[in-house]
Amino acid sequence: MSEGVSASGERSVAAGGDIGWVHTGDRVTALPTEALGPVVCPPGLVNVPRKAAHFVGRGEEGELLDREVETVVISGLGGVGKSSLAARWALRQAADRNPVWWITAESRADVDAGLAGLAAAMQPALIDVLPQEALRERALQWLSAHDGWLLVLDNVTDPGDVEGLLARTGGRGRVVVTSRTTDAWYGIGRVLTLPVLPAADAVELFTRVATHAGPRDTSGAERLCETLGQLPLAVEIAAAYCGRTATPPLDYLAELGRTGGPGNAEEAVARTLRVTLDRLAASDPYAGAILRLLAWFAPDRIPALLLPPMPGMRQALGELAAHSMVTLHEDGSVSVHRLVQAVARRPDPEDPHREPGLIAQARLVAEIALGHAVPLDSVDPANWETWRGLMPHVEAYLRYADPAGDGKALLVTLSVAGAYLSLSGLPEVAIGLYERALSGSERLLGPDDPFTLGVHGALSECLAASGRPEEAVERAADVVRSMTQVLGAEHKHTLLARGSLAQAHWQAGLIDEAVALQEGVLVDMVRVLGMRRRETLVMLVEVAGMYVAAHRLREAVEVCAYATAELWTLLGEDDLDTLSARINLAGLYVNAGLTDRALADYRDLLPVCVRVLGEHHPHTLLVAEALAEASE
Repeated sequence: MSEGVSASGERSVAAGGDIGWVHTGDRVTALPTEALGPVVCPPGLVNVPRKAAHFVGRGEEGELLDREVETVVISGLGGVGKSSLAARWALRQAADRNPVWWITAESRADVDAGLAGLAAAMQPALIDVLPQEALRERALQWLSAHDGWLLVLDNVTDPGDVEGLLARTGGRGRVVVTSRTTDAWYGIGRVLTLPVLPAADAVELFTRVATHAGPRDTSGAERLCETLGQLPLAVEIAAAYCGRTATPPLDYLAELGRTGGPGNAEEAVARTLRVTLDRLAASDPYAGAILRLLAWFAPDRIPALLLPPMPGMRQALGELAAHSMVTLHEDGSVSVHRLVQAVARRPDPEDPHREPGLIAQARLVAEIALGHAVPLDSVDPANWETWRGLMPHVEAYLRYADPAGDGKALLVTLSVAGAYLSLSGLPEVAIGLYERALSGSERLLGPDDPFTLGVHGALSECLAASGRPEEAVERAADVVRSMTQVLGAEHKHTLLARGSLAQAHWQAGLIDEAVALQEGVLVDMVRVLGMRRRETLVMLVEVAGMYVAAHRLREAVEVCAYATAELWTLLGEDDLDTLSARINLAGLYVNAGLTDRALADYRDLLPVCVRVLGEHHPHTLLVAEALAEASE
């Protein structure tokens, strides 16, 4: 077996041999008994937004979806009805397929969050227990082993974001993708290009929406639909206005002020939005401001947490919904078509509802709303469900907003979101957030501010966890120098930063330097913090791992055994630091040839890991695999 041992991060240790890595943490949540068995999908599990109350046409496209057995990619202009077609067809499949699950898939992070949501829906007891990465993996394992399911991946911008999912689940169920991208799908799925509505269908859609609440004058609907390019989204917004205000189509056409050619989707929607907001401005002053705020978040299921508790909020949302500009859900969340959002975010000095100052103000309100909504404690599993609901909106805001305009309110949001992603096993994604937080913090607070230094340290750990040790070493060294100057050499955070620097050296292959750095930190930690402190004992376990890499196996076993016994006494056997140290110690026994001792420890550890972490937790699987290997 290999003698390599590794660890990274302020709170991490490593297992010896080929056993793998184990990471420590401050909290452990026991899995409920009903969550310990195999994943079972409950009957009738359906998660599909009802995209269109008034749906017309698309018969040929629906028949193609019925016939096709491979992945189908529905492509076309924004606002042409791709999602509406996919949602309508998916709901028709619910009687024959289970689950039928919708995932907003604008980024790889969105896909991961959607899969985690599927796993949580299958086993609700895990919602506040497992991090996103573990839930995502459970969903993928289930999908790859079962038939008869349907996934809809909505608004994929990069086919690479879903290739891994399709490769693991291909052939077992059905997948439908919507995307504005028409190329790059060769070998992935059949492309179904969706055109604008035929003239007759566009008029039928207009008529259904406009007369929904009662008879209306629809003469001239053909000319109005033609002016709007027969784009379903623009037609529906115009029809909702005409129905709500009893405005004949020809009068509405005059209000548009200018005509536009077919195919210019964003301009068609911009014209209809302006007419609607002109009317609403007189009766509801909040409607325009709320729409501009919603434009900075992800389009689907914007939670009530992100809506400021201002007077008239619900009334304004009701007006926007009545004019087909937003969709209200029973849980208080709101959805907005992404093309409506794109128009509402785009400054236009000629449009009184999209003046640059109003757009900038809406961005600031969105930034503050995110800061109020995100949980400050990313480690506590009780907050993970909230995080899973908020992350798509954090990521959407970061895509839409220019980093040069980031304010102080965003810095904490970026930091705690990065911590959540790192804890969820997504350090590569967390790096982007930390880098943006660092840029803003250096600009707004200064390079030596303690917050800036803390972001540097978190970024260093993510770099190391992402396989970029050389960069981690350089950054960790800078953090130690700065923290020493700002906080002092004996501050706890400075000492922990020195430990991270030692870990970065180990990952870069600089074993002797890593051992020297870690031993030096330990001496100071014992002197400043004391021996029987969690931080000191965890660092002892880390140095034991380094001793193995330095061919000092006997010392490694002695140090790890001492630290493990002290952690058990200090924290108890259910603490994650104790469990991690015990796993590492068993691995060291294997490396030292003490197979019987290792077997006994693994046998003792397995039921504890199952009871405390659950049978699917990575630590539990690691122990089970090591026990099987050591028993051979």
